[in-house]
Amino acid sequence: MNKKKFELRRLLSWLIPMVLALLCAVCLVLSWIVSNTLSSVRAADRWRGENELRFAQIACFLPEDEKKDVEVVETFRRAVDQAMVDASLVETQQAVHPGQSSVEAVQLASSLYVDAYSGTGKVSVSNGAANATVKAIGVGGEFFLFHPLQLRSGSYISENDLMHDRVILDEELAWRLFGSSDVAGLSVMIAGEPYYVAGVVHRESDFASEKAYLDGAGIFMSYKALNKLTSCGIGCYEIVLPDPISGYGLSVVEKSFPIGGSDVVEVSDRYSLEHLWSIVKDFGARSMRNNDVIYPYWENAARLTEDYLALLMVLVVLFGTAPAVIVVVQAIRYTVRACRFVRKSVPARLRAGVEAHREKKFAKAGK
Repeated sequence: MNKKKFELRRLLSWLIPMVLALLCAVCLVLSWIVSNTLSSVRAADRWRGENELRFAQIACFLPEDEKKDVEVVETFRRAVDQAMVDASLVETQQAVHPGQSSVEAVQLASSLYVDAYSGTGKVSVSNGAANATVKAIGVGGEFFLFHPLQLRSGSYISENDLMHDRVILDEELAWRLFGSSDVAGLSVMIAGEPYYVAGVVHRESDFASEKAYLDGAGIFMSYKALNKLTSCGIGCYEIVLPDPISGYGLSVVEKSFPIGGSDVVEVSDRYSLEHLWSIVKDFGARSMRNNDVIYPYWENAARLTEDYLALLMVLVVLFGTAPAVIVVVQAIRYTVRACRFVRKSVPARLRAGVEAHREKKFAKAGK
């Protein structure tokens, strides 16, 4: 009976660490999956391409009573241009393209970063036969570089479009109005004015975005057009800019953008171990809001993935530490047993060997 108990304990002493190690591996795999769920947090990688510079993605979420307009964005862009020049980042690029004028240097500075801004409102959209009141997102800059929604038909809209009368429908709205997603080039009416469908997009289908986006059918249009209709203001500003040393890009934004009571997030750093640990430390507190910031759905989705990753990190530590401790304890235990065995058996064997050697000598002497 005692032997069976001993064997069972011995089996459990190795089985438990193996199970915990397996759980740790599962958590690591889930962490990798969650961290690669959202494309909206990878804009810095897409913009960087093969450039040797490191880039940071920063987002500013403005309170309802502190929303900005395009003039503020233009002023900030000029400040970023100057910051690129002051930091000698333009000179680094001029080494590749020597002989440029100061004007060309500023243009080169502008090419080092990319930004986008957005505001939200409600609009009524119709095509004569059907109509719907939907959530509208007014976009400016390179919004769809930051949020590369999958096109079902047509193309994206851009701040550089000559006219601001093009819109993008999501699939739900396209089917509600036209019964199809292949409707690029057709027109809709908004506030009595015609707008042309540039394309139709498929909403994100990942678990985080599906939980965060609850507004149903929607439309994307030029920020200037939406602001003219609803006075929505800019509620979200995003930028990817060079980050030659950690924190440089964030410092440029904090110094030059009129932050006020905004929430500023370094998106490209949000899955770092340091940031995830800060979420664990502030557990519960970050759920409390002390400003009037209303996050867009993509930020809510990102915050959800942060929470999952913080939890998984804790589980990895717990599941990974326990087997490590058990293995160390077992190793110490077996080392102690081995030492005891050596202390007991080696002297006895030495004495036996000495006695045998003496007997041989006596036997030879007797002959």
